[in-house]
Amino acid sequence: MNQLFTEPVLLALIALVGAVITAWLTFLGVKTKADRDRLGAIEARLDKTEKQNIGLWAFCRALIDHIYKGGGPPPPDPPRQIMDLFD
Repeated sequence: MNQLFTEPVLLALIALVGAVITAWLTFLGVKTKADRDRLGAIEARLDKTEKQNIGLWAFCRALIDHIYKGGGPPPPDPPRQIMDLFD
């Protein structure tokens, strides 16, 4: 049994464990960066969608106010946050 765990074998096992741990930590680092980039893109899309939603609500409110006040044509212009929806 003593012959099985000689110094070169123990060094090789330690090096193997170190290599596996290093590879695992590298994988986690790359995965975290990719997740961070993806989360940033999702947050940007959410911000744009929220701004459009607020703009649509404001436009609907302006149209309702225009109608209730008896305003004739033309209707009010949409806010600039949602102009790209009408192009």
